[in-house]
Amino acid sequence: MLKKDEIYRVFVEESREILTALETDLLDLEKDIHNEEIINRVFRAVHTLKGGSGMVEFSVLTDLTHEWENVLARLRAGEIKASPRLISLFLEAVDTLKRLIEQPPARVPETLRGEVARTIDQLRRYHGVETVSDGPAKRPADGREKFGEKYLNIVLKFRPDIYLAGTDPLLLIKELTEQGDIVRLRCDTDALPPLDQLRPDTLYLSWELVLRTEKPLSAVENIFIFVRDENTILLDDVSHRFKDGVDLQYADKKLGEILEEEGLVDRRDLEEAIGEQKRAGEILLEKKKLDSRALDEVLRRQQRSKEIAQTSTLRVDTGKLDKLVNLVGEMVIGVARMSQTVQSGPLAHNRDMNDTLDHLERISRDVQEQVMRVRMVPVEATFRRFQRVVRDIASDLGKRINLYLSGIETEIDKTVVEHLDDPLKHLIRNAVDHGIESPEERVKRGKPADGSVWLRAYQQEGKIIIEVEDDGSGIDRERLVRKAKEAGIALSAEMTDQELYGLLFLPGFSTARKVTELSGRGVGLDVVKRNIESLRGAIEVYSEKGSGTLFRLKLPLTLAIIDGMRVAVGSEILTIPLLSIIEAIRPAPDGIKTIEGKGELIEFRGEYLPLIRLYEILGFEDAITNPEEAIVIILESGIRRMALLVDDVIGQHQAVIKSLETNFRRIEGVSGATILGDGRVSIILDIHGIEHLAFGGHRAPEVVA
Repeated sequence: MLKKDEIYRVFVEESREILTALETDLLDLEKDIHNEEIINRVFRAVHTLKGGSGMVEFSVLTDLTHEWENVLARLRAGEIKASPRLISLFLEAVDTLKRLIEQPPARVPETLRGEVARTIDQLRRYHGVETVSDGPAKRPADGREKFGEKYLNIVLKFRPDIYLAGTDPLLLIKELTEQGDIVRLRCDTDALPPLDQLRPDTLYLSWELVLRTEKPLSAVENIFIFVRDENTILLDDVSHRFKDGVDLQYADKKLGEILEEEGLVDRRDLEEAIGEQKRAGEILLEKKKLDSRALDEVLRRQQRSKEIAQTSTLRVDTGKLDKLVNLVGEMVIGVARMSQTVQSGPLAHNRDMNDTLDHLERISRDVQEQVMRVRMVPVEATFRRFQRVVRDIASDLGKRINLYLSGIETEIDKTVVEHLDDPLKHLIRNAVDHGIESPEERVKRGKPADGSVWLRAYQQEGKIIIEVEDDGSGIDRERLVRKAKEAGIALSAEMTDQELYGLLFLPGFSTARKVTELSGRGVGLDVVKRNIESLRGAIEVYSEKGSGTLFRLKLPLTLAIIDGMRVAVGSEILTIPLLSIIEAIRPAPDGIKTIEGKGELIEFRGEYLPLIRLYEILGFEDAITNPEEAIVIILESGIRRMALLVDDVIGQHQAVIKSLETNFRRIEGVSGATILGDGRVSIILDIHGIEHLAFGGHRAPEVVA
């Protein structure tokens, strides 16, 4: 059975997803205010939130969604129209709900309660009767809503398994009481079985009632929006039958005739009918008790039914998934140790043993790949959050900017996605505030008044590529050089664009002409670089003055397991991420050049690259010091290439990453460790850290023409 806290956790998780989709729909509605399909989706989302909050007894959230639903009902009925002002109010309501669902229902802070009250007050301004196009409707002087009193005859016959679909008919009837007064209610109990055959998850009752209301018919119909297709829901306006609150068809009839007409009793046996009603009441009372005891079971079945029948997915706690990944990693290490033990023992040439090991390695690799796929999630949810960011910032700055998304179905490790939010937020804010010009300035330059930002994702050569591009003013190279000199940074005339743009990522460096809340304070891009490198990724910058700027992020598919190249340095075995390796070469006798004050350089395909002696910066002994007898690994470190001197290349393998920072301490130049087949520890190199150790945070040496 689901416990109360587990039910609430499911509610919070589902609410987060609903609010994310709701925000996207509202932004789309702002661009197409007459789109009825979007309006209906928004209504359904708010209605679902209202129903869920009622189930977990979150009254503050229920109050807010109830008022919002009333406004949406009028919007769907055409009594008010969508407008930028109204949609802004809806987006504010989304923000309030996001903060609200993160609070325990019984401990909502007073400040947040006050925010909810203000939002409700603003929503209530749209409850009036007059049709408006941009702004709240005017309310009648007496404060009452006057749609005209009417009487609705409502028949409710639900499927027996409606509880398993997540609907409680009694809650729907309760919602009807919020729309008006129920002047007559008849419950049909004919289908009730004997008590010993009663199932708490099956509905045996149906209802017919008359509702007196001043609300529009659409408001009453909206209560049943999710159940009309699969159940019998009949609404009939019977106002003509009533006068001064009296049903004229019963005015001259005796009690027996009324009861007979209603199908309650035969006139000849009124007493028996009364007895039956009493017994039915007792059964209903007993059923209520059973329902109370079986509520958890019903909710559990409901959740399972929804997951299997509707989505074919299953929610899994991320902690359990992480444990599974760790276990798979241990399995991979175990298989590698077994293989090495066999190969170095008397069974090394046993054909059956080798075939069995090959089969086991294939299975372990398949299991590993499948588990890693479970951790993969689309970038869509992350990307769509930035639609709101661009809208709000552009509005504050008086700019008109469109955000275009592509590759939103691209999948990436959940851990990587969780660390992408801040870097992307900085880059997009930089593009909107720092890159794209004002509408007036764009028109003067012959550009469209509306600026554009593109957010893309795609896979390339085993990496995830994410790009943030704008069609703004671009990077002014001359201004960048001037700012660098003012900051006392030594520059070379031969610096490439990539190296020059790398200055933008230095802490405290900024080319902003004025300080704003979003840019110009010397923070932002250095955070981006640090976060991306912590993900073992790299960032590149491309720009053309007057045309725009492109930031390209290169990221690994996953942080848990990497493809690595094992190399020997002295008595140590190190692992280099395969994504950073371009090529491995043995230097020619005259391939190494030493330049005074610059260090060692190696020629590679007509280009001179800085040479890093790995044994020197890591303090390893007994390593090969003569480059002609060693191997040089050519690496790419984001904005430059460099060469790494190692003793030998052992081979490629998959490395299960273990955190040194968690189990030992942080070591610069090391991103983690992995266990080899013989039980030894192999450290995994952090290429950016190695670069920093080698050059002390300065530029790598280069040949001056």
